[in-house]
Amino acid sequence: MKRSDLCISLALNLCNFIAVTICTILTFMHSASSIKMFTLQSNIMCGVVALIIVVFEILILLKKIDKLPVWLKTIKMVTNTGVFLTLVVVVFFLGFVAIAEGYSYFILFQDENLFFHFLTPLIAVISFTFFEKGDDIKFKYTFFNIIHMVLYANFYVINVMLELIKDDAIKRYDWYYFFAIDNNFLSFLIIFFGVILTYGLGFIMWFINRKLYKKEILANK
Repeated sequence: MKRSDLCISLALNLCNFIAVTICTILTFMHSASSIKMFTLQSNIMCGVVALIIVVFEILILLKKIDKLPVWLKTIKMVTNTGVFLTLVVVVFFLGFVAIAEGYSYFILFQDENLFFHFLTPLIAVISFTFFEKGDDIKFKYTFFNIIHMVLYANFYVINVMLELIKDDAIKRYDWYYFFAIDNNFLSFLIIFFGVILTYGLGFIMWFINRKLYKKEILANK
């Protein structure tokens, strides 16, 4: 890991941790129930891992260790996949749902959500993909990227199904509108493709990360 890449990665991860911490505090001041949202969960995990990365990168700069451990880079990839999914879903799906409900597309990028839905995911993806390069994360580890999505999907579906007998179930529990359509099969199909999308986003980060590393190694020979 080049010193320049290390310093940029450290700065980006530190910014992410600070932004996530401040925005999480502000969000909890408004509503503690927001923790049920995938967005907040993924951002908190991303922020925690970013802080751990910062600590390890400082140790590298102090020459206490040689490089980031594989387990930490793998966890970084997994948590980054979560916020990457958040960014993609908001930009390409929920933004248009907001328009359909009579709101502005940019309502999902106001206040803390500017960070949760766009800036912190973007910074996390950039830091991992371009500045924490390496070929030490094995391909089989890329399947870990769907863990959070799969667990959350189970929680989401069970939560909605248990409340469908109530008239306001969709508004109160189906906050991503996956079951707002009158076709449960299609709803589950959307979630299935959501898992595929999640894996794909994580794989893209992993693949570009390795390719850039190998290109860098060849250039230095």
